[in-house]
Amino acid sequence: MNEVLLHRRDARYREQLPQDLRASLDAKLESLREDPIGYPGSIGMLGKWSGYRRFRHGDLRVIYTYRPEEKRIYVNHIGPRGDVYKK
Repeated sequence: MNEVLLHRRDARYREQLPQDLRASLDAKLESLREDPIGYPGSIGMLGKWSGYRRFRHGDLRVIYTYRPEEKRIYVNHIGPRGDVYKK
């Protein structure tokens, strides 16, 4: 099974979310472990974000990379749509 690792900044952001939103995000991240490439709604990104994938969770965007050789999913950004692309 793949391991999901959150960037420290995103772990802090996740902790500040309302309990219901945090619980639903955690459920999505848990199901992401099973199939990070074929995850429903997951889209490969282009341009300077090439190699990253993203999915939408309400008004939030989650941007991640998957390293199959390590069996790890690195969550690089979690945040409102307009803000995550500025990082």
